[in-house]
Amino acid sequence: EFAASSKRDSSKSSNSKGGSSKKTRDNLLTHIIRASTDNSDDNLVDMMKTILFAGYETTAITITFVLYNLTKYPEMQELCCAEARRILQRDDSITISDLRYTRAVILESMRLNPTVVWTSRNLTKTINLDGFEIPKGLRVVIPLTKLLVDERNFERAKEFIPTRWVRWNEEKNEWVERDHRKESTDHGPEAVSAADPANFLAFSDGARDCVGKRLAMNESTVALASLMKHFRVSYDESKPVEMKRRLTSWFPHE
Repeated sequence: EFAASSKRDSSKSSNSKGGSSKKTRDNLLTHIIRASTDNSDDNLVDMMKTILFAGYETTAITITFVLYNLTKYPEMQELCCAEARRILQRDDSITISDLRYTRAVILESMRLNPTVVWTSRNLTKTINLDGFEIPKGLRVVIPLTKLLVDERNFERAKEFIPTRWVRWNEEKNEWVERDHRKESTDHGPEAVSAADPANFLAFSDGARDCVGKRLAMNESTVALASLMKHFRVSYDESKPVEMKRRLTSWFPHE
C-alpha cells in the first residue's frame, strides 16, 4: 500500500503543472520511483527491504557504537558537541560536509567497530597470493574487522583517533579534511599519519560495495550532530558491554 501510494504521488508530481499548489508526498521511495526505470511492485518492495534491513538497522548500530566510543573519550565528545552547536546554529545554509569532525568520529568508530564484520567474494580468476594459488570460482571470506585494525593500513590502528581524518585549521577556524597524499603526520598531540580512505573497508569496496554508503553516512552524521547539539552522553562502566552477532553484523548489548 505504501509503495502504491508513493507511485501515485510520484505520478502526480510528474504530471503537475507549474501553477499547481497541491503538495505530494516527498519521501525516499518517491525519489527512487522518479529515478527508476522499473517501478513494478516487486522491484519497489525489494528496494524498500534493502533500505529497511540493510540501511536503518546498520545505521542504528553504527550510532550506538559512536555514542559508546564518545563516552570513553569525553574530550572528543566535547569537540563533537562544539562543532554541532557551531554549525547547526548558523543562519546561512548548512551542508553535511560542514560537519567534518562529526564525520571523522563516525569514520573512526566504524573503523574500530564496523557494523558488518565480514564480507565475501567469488573469484572470477585464479590468483596467487603470497605464494598460495587460489583457484577461480572459490568463495573468499574477507574479515573486515582484521583489515581495519591492521598497522599496515592505519598507523596506531587500535586507537580511537578521529584526527587521522581531519585537522584543525587555525586560519579558517574550522576542521578540514586531511589528504594522505600531501601530508604524512599531524603535528597535533596525537601525531598520527593521515588515513588513506582506500584502506577504509567498512562499506566494502569495488563494484559490489555498499549501495547505501552515502545515505548511511549522511543519516549518521545528521543524527549524531543533532544529538550532540543538545546532549552529552555517559555510560555506567560497572555494567560491561557484550558484543552480540547476527549474521554478518555485530552490535553492543548490555
